[in-house]
Amino acid sequence: MVGDPPPGFGQGPAQPPVGNWPPRPLGQPATRSRPWLAIAVAVTAGLAVAALAVALTRPTSSHSSITTTTAPSYTPAQTAAAQQRLCDTYKLVARAVEVDTSGNDRALARIADTNGAVLLNMAADDPALDAYHRDTGRALATAYGTVTAKGNNVVASDADYQAALDDVIAKDAAMKKVCGGG
Repeated sequence: MVGDPPPGFGQGPAQPPVGNWPPRPLGQPATRSRPWLAIAVAVTAGLAVAALAVALTRPTSSHSSITTTTAPSYTPAQTAAAQQRLCDTYKLVARAVEVDTSGNDRALARIADTNGAVLLNMAADDPALDAYHRDTGRALATAYGTVTAKGNNVVASDADYQAALDDVIAKDAAMKKVCGGG
């Protein structure tokens, strides 16, 4: 019948093995003592310990590991030029914000405030600026960014938006003073 196993299937070999051989032992063969292997391991461990000791006690460089950094110094002309660039940027931004926020279009006002914040931050990043000019410019830029975020009716209430506008007006007055305009 189809699918039936052949006769004798699963009953072991049909004939006994040829010859009379004893079965092989199943364990590992006896090992001989290998003193050279123990010596090699001990020498390798000793070399590793010696290399570690040398690496830990040896100085990493011939120079002092303490480095001193000094802040770059700028000439009065470089500082004055940086201040002038900041004030020129402020005047441009103030005029653009004034024009674009004079109407009732909050979206246009938010764009003008965002652009103003970016331009003032870029100008205030000049390393030749003194801290007073830099901090005043960044404060106004932050105020512009805040009024941009709070210009969305979903994000802030009208009172929050008005408080942000008042902060811009105060920071703008400080910037005018820095740039000699007020």
